[in-house]
Amino acid sequence: MTWLSWLGRRFTSARALCVVLLLALLFFRVTDPLALEELRLRTFDIFQVIKPRVATLRPAVIVDIDEASLRKLGQWPWPRTRVADLITSLTKLGAAAIAFDIVFSEPDRLSPALAADLYRNLDEETRNKLRALPSNDQVMAEAIKQSRRVVLGETGLPTVQPLSDAQPLPVGVGSVGGDPKSFVYSFPGLLQNVPVLENAAAGRGLFTVLPERDGIVRRVPMVLEAQGKILASLSFEMLRVATGNSTILVRMNQAGIKAVALPGFEMPTDSKGRLWVQETRICASVPRSKNWRCM
Repeated sequence: MTWLSWLGRRFTSARALCVVLLLALLFFRVTDPLALEELRLRTFDIFQVIKPRVATLRPAVIVDIDEASLRKLGQWPWPRTRVADLITSLTKLGAAAIAFDIVFSEPDRLSPALAADLYRNLDEETRNKLRALPSNDQVMAEAIKQSRRVVLGETGLPTVQPLSDAQPLPVGVGSVGGDPKSFVYSFPGLLQNVPVLENAAAGRGLFTVLPERDGIVRRVPMVLEAQGKILASLSFEMLRVATGNSTILVRMNQAGIKAVALPGFEMPTDSKGRLWVQETRICASVPRSKNWRCM
C-alpha cells in the first residue's frame, strides 16, 4: 500500500470538508470583509434589543444646554462667568468629575476689556474700570482651579493646528506589549481650549467619535492619537480624574490593543482601543409600588 492510498483512506471527505471550512473561516477572520463587519454590527444591534443593560442608578448626569436653557438664560455662547457659576454649583453638589464636550478655543468675546472697546458713549473712567476687571476666561479658570475635578474637551481635526502654549498635564500615558500608534485612530490636528483654561483643568480628553458605515455610533475609542500624541478620550479621562490617578496604561498584544487601564482598574477594548457601547435602559421605582418602570 502506497502512502498516497493510505492518505486517501485517512483523509475522508468529512475531514476534507472540515479543513476547507477551517481555511475559509481563517480567511474571513484575517481579511475581515465588509459583509462580515455588517453581520457583526447587525448581530450587536439584535443583542441590544434582546437584552439591554438595566441601570437602576444614575452615576452620570448630563447637564444639557437645551432649548429651555437658552430661553431662560439667553442665546449661546453664554459668558464664561455663567459657565464658571455652573462649575461651582456642580462642585458644591458633589460631582466627582465635570467634563465639557465643548471646546473653548477662542477668548470670550464678552469679557469686560473687550466690552470697553466695543460699547459706545462710555467715559474714559468707565472704560478703564472695565479694562481693569479680570477676563471672563480668568473667572472661569479660577472656578476650574477651585473645583479640581474639571475635564476639558478637545477634538481631533484633519489638518495640523498650531498648538497652544498651555502646560502639559502631569499625566503619563504608557503602553505594554507594543506601540499603540499603529492601531488607534489618528488625527493630524488637535483643537484645544485657550491656554488659561487648559492650564487650570484637572484633565483634558478627546470627545471625537467615529460612526460606523451606517452613521450609527456603536464603538467609542478610549485612546486616540492627535497631532502626534496619544490622548485619552473624554470619558476615560473623566474616570482618571474621578479616581485620582495620574497614569494611563495601554495594554497591547499581537492583534493590537487589548485593554486600557488605570491603577487597579482595566477596561477591555477591541484592537483599535474602542469600547462597544451597550444600550442602557434607565429604570425607576414606581411610587407606592414594588415594581420598576424602564424606558
